[in-house]
Formats: sequence, C-alpha cells, structure tokens
Amino acid sequence: MIILESKLRVPNYSLYLVRNRLLSFIENHLDRSLICLTSDGGYGKTTLISSFVKEKKLPAVWYQLSQQDRNPHTFLSYMKTAILRRISGEQMIYDVRPEQIDEELDHLSALLSTWPTRLIIILDQYQSVDQCEEIQHILTRLIENASPSVTFIITSRTRPSLQLVSLKLQNRLAELHTKELAFTKDEIGMFFVDLHGIALQENEIDLIYHKTEGWVTSLQLLKDLIKEVNDADRPSFWLKFNGTPDINDYLSAEILASQSEEIRDFLYKTCLLTDINSNVINKFLGIHNADEILEHLLRNHLFIYKNNLGMIKYHKLFRSFLYRELSKRHSSTEIDEFHQKLSLIYEKKSDFIHAFVHSVMGSQFINAATLMKSMKERFTRSQFLTLIDKLSENFSPDLTFASISLFLFRCIPLDMIKDLITPLEINFKSMNGNMNPKLSVHFQHQLAAIYYFVGEMNKAEQLCSNSLNESLSIKDQEMICKNLSLQAMLCMKTGRQEEAVQCAQEALSYRGTYSNYHPHHMSLCVLAEIYLDQNKLLKADSLIKETLKLSEERFDCAILFPYRLMGKYYRLQGDYQEAFAWFRKAEDIGVQFHLDYDLGNVYLEMVAAYMETGQWEEAELYLSKSSVSFTHNIYLSNKVKQMQQALSEKRGSSTSAVDMAAPTPQLEAHRPLVVQEPEHAKISIRVLGKFEIQSGDQIVTLKRKSSLRLLQFFITHRESKLTKDSIIDEIFPEGSFEAVNNQFYVTLSYLRKTLEPQLKSGRDSLFIKQSGEHYTLSLDHMDLDIHQFTQLIHKGEYSSLEHLGKLKKAELLYRGDYFEEYPYVSFLELVREKIRVYYLKVLQELAVYYWDQADYEQGISYFEKALRKEPYEESVYLEYMERLMKANLVLQAKKVSELYQKYIEKELGIPVQAKLQKMFHST
Repeated sequence: MIILESKLRVPNYSLYLVRNRLLSFIENHLDRSLICLTSDGGYGKTTLISSFVKEKKLPAVWYQLSQQDRNPHTFLSYMKTAILRRISGEQMIYDVRPEQIDEELDHLSALLSTWPTRLIIILDQYQSVDQCEEIQHILTRLIENASPSVTFIITSRTRPSLQLVSLKLQNRLAELHTKELAFTKDEIGMFFVDLHGIALQENEIDLIYHKTEGWVTSLQLLKDLIKEVNDADRPSFWLKFNGTPDINDYLSAEILASQSEEIRDFLYKTCLLTDINSNVINKFLGIHNADEILEHLLRNHLFIYKNNLGMIKYHKLFRSFLYRELSKRHSSTEIDEFHQKLSLIYEKKSDFIHAFVHSVMGSQFINAATLMKSMKERFTRSQFLTLIDKLSENFSPDLTFASISLFLFRCIPLDMIKDLITPLEINFKSMNGNMNPKLSVHFQHQLAAIYYFVGEMNKAEQLCSNSLNESLSIKDQEMICKNLSLQAMLCMKTGRQEEAVQCAQEALSYRGTYSNYHPHHMSLCVLAEIYLDQNKLLKADSLIKETLKLSEERFDCAILFPYRLMGKYYRLQGDYQEAFAWFRKAEDIGVQFHLDYDLGNVYLEMVAAYMETGQWEEAELYLSKSSVSFTHNIYLSNKVKQMQQALSEKRGSSTSAVDMAAPTPQLEAHRPLVVQEPEHAKISIRVLGKFEIQSGDQIVTLKRKSSLRLLQFFITHRESKLTKDSIIDEIFPEGSFEAVNNQFYVTLSYLRKTLEPQLKSGRDSLFIKQSGEHYTLSLDHMDLDIHQFTQLIHKGEYSSLEHLGKLKKAELLYRGDYFEEYPYVSFLELVREKIRVYYLKVLQELAVYYWDQADYEQGISYFEKALRKEPYEESVYLEYMERLMKANLVLQAKKVSELYQKYIEKELGIPVQAKLQKMFHST
C-alpha cells in the first residue's frame, strides 16, 4: 500500500496567530479521551491544532483524512503506520489487508490501552469518513480502550457520529464549536495589527467583526486586499464591503459545489429571510420538508446557526453571497415577486412587521401602506421600534434602510414618531463613542428625519449637519446625497432659499443609483418649489415634469409631490380648475398611503387656492383638516395658525373652524400632565418586580397558565386594540383552528372571572372590553404600576421641582424589572428592556439634578444605584467619574474606575485604559 506522507505530517504554517484562550482550553482538557472541534469550513481548526502541537511541543500523531480513507483497511494502515513510527522512530510503512482488520484492531487497541506517556492523536477533516460505519466502530473501540495518557482530537465540519453522549456522561469529552472558534474582536485586532502589521482603527475592527462574525478564512482573504487600499480610500472600501471575490470563490467552491441542486435552490431563495422559519419556507417554496433541510444545513455547519433566542440565521457574509447568486439567476422583477409572496404569507400569520418589510423590499408600497394602517390600530410604540430594527437589518445589498426611511417615517403616525425619539436617542447616546462611523451617520440621519417630521427644525438641522459632516469624512456618497437632500428641505421650510438651492443642486451632482432615487427626487422637488415661490414658472415646469417622469418609473407615495407641485404651478398661473384637479390627485395618493403629514401640505395648498378664489367655507374646511394633520408637528402647526389669522382677517371675523378643530402642540404643552390613578380602582396590578394582583384586601391568583399569559399580553399591549387572531397567534401558536379557538374563549372567560368573580357576562367586564372584533384592556378601574410609571417619566412643561417629584415617584414605583419572574416570554422581552432603559435614565436624571444642586451625597447615591442596576452601562461610569473628578473626589473616582475596568474591560472585553488615563491625567 502507498502511504502519502503529507497526510501524516503536521502542517507547518509559517505565520499564524497564537490563540491563547483556545490553546489553554485544549491543554486543560487533555485529560479527556476525545476533544472535538466542529464548525463550518474555514474557522481555523487545522491551524489551531497544528499551532497547539507546535507551541506546546507535545508528542502527536497527525492523520489528515479524505474520502480515499473510507476503507477500514486504509484507515487502519495509516493509523498503525503513524502510531508505530512514534514508537520506533523509523519511517516504516505498515500495510493492513482487509482480512486482517479485526486482528490489527485488537493489536492497536491493546497497544493504546497501555500507552504510558502523553500522546495526542489528531484526525483532521474527519467529516470525510464520518458516514462510514466500519470506521465509526474502529474509532469508538480505540477511544474506549485508550489509556488516560492518550487524547484523540477530531476536527470536522460535522459533529462526529460517535458515541459522544456516553463519553460526555463519563466526563471524557470536550468540544469547541463555531461560536468558540470564531475570532473575537480582540483576536481580529491582533491578527491584522500585530501579526500582519496592518494599522486599523478601532471602528474598522468593530466593522470587520460585525461583518465577518469572526470567520477566519474571510479574515485571511481580506488581509491582502486591505494592504492594497490606502488610508484615504479605506472609508469608501468599508462602506461597500459585503465580501470579496476571493471569499465568494471560496464559498462557491467549498460550500455550494458539494450541495445538491435542491439544496442550492433552497439556499438562494431563503436568503431573503432573516429569521429562518420552516413553516414560512414550506409555504414560500411549496415544499413539506423544510425542517429536514434545515436540520441537514445545521448538522453540516453550512454557515447557518441558531442564535441565543433559538432563531435560525445565515452567516452575514454567506447571506450576502447567496443574494448575489440569487440575483444572477433571477431578475429583479422575480425577486420582487418572491418578496410579495413572503409578505402575503406573513400577513396571513398576522406578523405585520415581516409582512411590511417584505412589501417594501418587493416594491409593493401600496400594500405596505395598508399594512401600516393595520399596525397603527394594533401596535404599541415599542413595536414600531422593532419595525425600525427589522427594516435596518433586512435589506438586501443593493437597498439600504436609509433609502426608504422617508417612506417609513411618512407612514408611521406622527404621535407614534414623537414617542420613538427618546428610546432612539438613548440607544444612540449609549453607543456613542463605540459606534462605527457608518452606523453613526445612518443613526443621526434617521433621527434628523424624525425631528423634521415632528417639526423640531433646529434639532433636525443639527443632526443632519452632523450626519453630513461624518458622511463626507468617510466618503459615503449615498449618505452625503441623502443628507444634502434633507438639508435642502430643511432650508426651504425655514425660508433659506439660496441655501436650499445650493444643497439640492449638490445632492443632484451625485450619480443616480437605486438607493439615490429618493434624495434625487426630493432635491428636484425642492428646486421646483423654490422656483414656483420665485415665480420662475418655466424653470419650475421643467423640473416638475422631470419628477413626474421619475415617479412613474416606480409607483410609490413619491408621486404625491409632483402632483402637489403641478397643482401649485397651475394655481400661480390662475388656472384653478386644473390646479384643483392636480390637488385631488395628490390627495388621493395621500389617503391611499395614509400619509397625514403630506396630506397636511396638500391641504395647505388647497386652502391658498380657495382663499384666492373667495371660497371661504372650503378654505376653513381644509385649514381644519391640515390642522389635524399637523397636530404633532410644532413648526407647521404655527404655520396653520398664521393662515388661520390671515383667513380671519380676510373674512373679517375673529374665529374660524380651526379654533375648534384640534389644539396645537404649544397649547397642549401647557396643560399639566396628571398621572391617572383611578379614584375607585377595583383592582391593583403590580408588574414591576414581583407580579401581584390585589382586589381590596385579597390577593388574586391566576392558576391557569394560559390566562396569565393572556393578561401579560393585554398589559403589554394596553394601548392597542387587539384582534382575536393576533392574540391566538401569540398565546396559542400551535393546534387546529377549532382547538385554539376554544382555548381562547376558555382562557379569556377564566381570566375575566378571576379578576371579577361576580361577573355575569363577559361583555360587562370592567377590565377586558370587547368592541366588535377587538379586545382592549381598560384602565378606568385599574391601578397598574407600569402605566403610572410611563406617565410619570414623560417630560412636559413643568418646573424643575415638579419634574423632580415625578421622577422620584417613578423611581419608587420601579420595584424590579417588568414581569421579571417570566424571563423567557418573548413578547415581554422588548418592553422589559425598554422600561429598564427608562428607569436607568430616571436614576441618571436624579443623580445629575442633585449633583448640580451640590448635594453630592444624594447624587452619589443615585449614580451607585444606577450602576448596581446595570453594571455594564459605560456611559454611567464615564459621567459619574467625570463629575467625581471635577468635585475633587478622587478616591471615590478611583473606586468607580475599578468597577469600570472589571465590568467593561474584563467581562465585556472593551478597552478602557486610554479613557481612564485621559480622564485622570487631564483633571
């Protein structure tokens, strides 16, 4: 028999990263009979074990397996040759013939059973022979009988089909999987900076870690490419990075090539999903075996994994690669149709977030707007935050979240948008300093757009300016264009026409791409509107027609703008009949897409036309409509008031319909916020901390688990009208329609009767109301701590003492996390985290307030309380230490710095020394 010497030789890598955490793990587990390294391809398993042998200088037998080793006599020949060479030191070849297998196995097993000194036997690329039962039998026998001095190490892309459970129960097995083998952020830094001398910024390392998820081969292939990119071009390189040709070639040759056509087609099409769900896939692809295919993919480590929540996801680079392959095989129209099909599947499941996402991705904007209408009726504020998160992670490589953010924020109700500002700002501030520049640019642009829609122009301009400057520094042309377009709109709205023209023209100078459609469209609209205001009608006419042509290429709500501008053009020409025809078309689009903000602008144009033609009643009617549309927009509410005054003066009256329509935010702001604690509460429910229901002096117990879950769902969505279907989907996700329908009514009945023992009819319930097909939780006769807490923390126009009192009440209410005894109920998690963030903000505000009053004792008390609650919040440490140093409380600052290092640096792995040195040195 011919022995290939390369198969028995320990690979010699001239340059490799010494991964001490993994080397220590292996060294500490050499007392185990078997150590398995199982992961997707390219995670450095072979390099790790060869470096272990080299670094520790341990006696080892190396056997690199391939499909040619599937014959038992071949396998035993190599094993015998390698082991006997270790004894004799001579390069002999020992051939095992097929008829000698049992005899030779007995001999080899006996030899290993008495092995006196440390020996490591490495079987590299074991997946090549894993399906051979004879080899499974041989290896199981050798491992079972080997002496404690012998350790087998297996590297494989699949978990070996050996008796691993038995070994694990005997404490003879140790394992490393993809998660452990992936490079950490620190290891990525050492790989590029220390090993290869490539100077990377901290944010570049963050980005590489986020994009590659520590996949070792991608780092190796990326290394040479980065070397060729000069420092000035680096920002542009990272913006476009979603893999490299070499990475794609590797995935194609090493992963896809060995899969069947059925599996490849499955992978291509399911890359459109971020959360891989077998039920959805079966309906999407018209198959019945999605579970089996997913199990195959997971078992074979094909760049697919389950996250901490048990959700199946593709590796980011692999998903990007699959999308590119999908785009080669299907037209954009076909891919749109795939998204539309997915949207319909999710809509039928009442999963409106995913349905909305796929409608937008499939260019079905009307359907997306219809879904948004359903979400308005059902969703809480926190669910709209989830929607934003889903949109930001779901887009394909040629479509970014920023490219449709204006559409999204136009669709979300303005009152909801206002409530999104605080949690988004908290998220931004908590990540500021650790956020990569690209994410910072997007985040600030997103907040700027929100502030624009609620009429807080100064904040919108500041954030837009910050985002623009950062996008210029990293050469992100897409975001430069978007920020210039938004800045043009802000300048136009605030009367700075020259600046608006300059920004719009600059935005238009960036080449047109799919993702630049909206900023180009909006910049043309800004220029057209300014030319109309300057009475340059010929120039305006040309631009309006260009925007109409652009809008007709893809039908979404953007066509409303040229319709409105065309109406304004004809109004200025005095052709009111044509003007109203265009205004009506714009109004139809606004109604169809449920765009309150844009309808308000259309109505203002109609008011101007009605006033010019002396149609006072119609002018009042549409001014009233615009007032309602702009209820939550401070800037435009003022404009409505100005027009109301002008209308009153022209009519010679001091009042108008607007006065009775809807109060402006300025008037609302002066109304004191009253925490509604029911005067005649029938029941008291505590969900912050220990869950407790009390009726009078009696503790109420919900013994039925499904009824408890139902109450939790109602409390979580207390501001929403809930349909029976949406409740069933969450509380009873499995079972036949008839069974879950019956369960729903039994569960609801038990809940109502437990809360209201004297209740005769469910429809008479004080707490769970039914209106048509909708169910709501009524708080009129209920004392609910979470409701009081959220009311108290909302800031209004109060004196500092009033606000302080409310914060202190809120702090007392917070006895613990939201439903803290139920950590694994999925729909509670997001709210729990949101309320926890709010509570930390309350503690920080109280700490800062007392500190500013020079009451350091109280300030320290609240800072310490915040850190006890969340010891991993870096921003609290930094503000606390900075204030301590300024107050010359150096010893206390050093104590805090020790905790900061323990939790942030040692446990989270985030470097802090530079910040500490700067803080203590500069003070």
